[in-house]
Amino acid sequence: MIYPPLYAAYRSLTHRRSFKAVSFILMVSVSVSGQIAWATAMRGNVYQVSSKKYSATQWIKNGEAKYKRAKFERAVKAFNKSIACYPHYFEAWDGMGNALYCLGKYDMAVQAYDKSLGINPDNSATLVNKGIVLYKKGDSEEALKLYDAALKLDPKLAAAWYNKGVVLIALGRNKEAMQAFEKAIEVNPKEDLAWHGKGYILILSEKYDEALQLFSKAVQVDPKRGWAWNNMGITLDKLNMYNEAIKAFDKAIEINPKSARAWHNKANALYNLGKYEESMKIYNKAYELDPRLYAGKN
Repeated sequence: MIYPPLYAAYRSLTHRRSFKAVSFILMVSVSVSGQIAWATAMRGNVYQVSSKKYSATQWIKNGEAKYKRAKFERAVKAFNKSIACYPHYFEAWDGMGNALYCLGKYDMAVQAYDKSLGINPDNSATLVNKGIVLYKKGDSEEALKLYDAALKLDPKLAAAWYNKGVVLIALGRNKEAMQAFEKAIEVNPKEDLAWHGKGYILILSEKYDEALQLFSKAVQVDPKRGWAWNNMGITLDKLNMYNEAIKAFDKAIEINPKSARAWHNKANALYNLGKYEESMKIYNKAYELDPRLYAGKN
């Protein structure tokens, strides 16, 4: 069994209108590991610990199950028990790193990934995931080195190409970022995040028509990402296509009713249509969901 991919918010683009910032979202993509199946096949024999209720491999399976259900603290406990049984399982340390990342405990996640890489230094997925944590900690240069190391091991790892593009944007190297996103799409045309990456760069260049085409392709690949519809709505708003933008924001809200950004951006579109009273009601809804969205605004 493998870990499902997780996503974390990257950065925002500020709307030019006063007091009404919009949030364009670009994500990082946690890579998946294909090593768990190998681990469970090894259960028993020298890894069985009679003094424990479960063997090390069974605790890994337990941790996997908790991780998949987003019970990350319980996953950490399960992986810890696996390590207590047998401390040399790559899968236990790797799973620990993933769960700690999801809890926002980045320093501890790096330590766990280092342990797993000490056991299996050539695992490209773990190199990518450690790179993501370093990027989240603000160390883009070190993250880039890890992505390049992963790509040296596996040039067809789309997640590494995509995350490399995200880091290159952070470093102001947009041309190289575009090339990385294009490589991710070449490797895997269904990598919808890479379509968003290309669209984001076009947004920075105010090429909204071209960006809209890319976002349209991305939501066709995966129509269940609320933040993707949010991005499309912002682009439509930039093109003064306010009614279409509202429909996109409504789709984002349908998928994630608690997205303050989507509610806020819908309010922007309503405001632009001159529907001021309705827009204020929606702004209030966004504020209720996340007051921080308006921190420091007049």
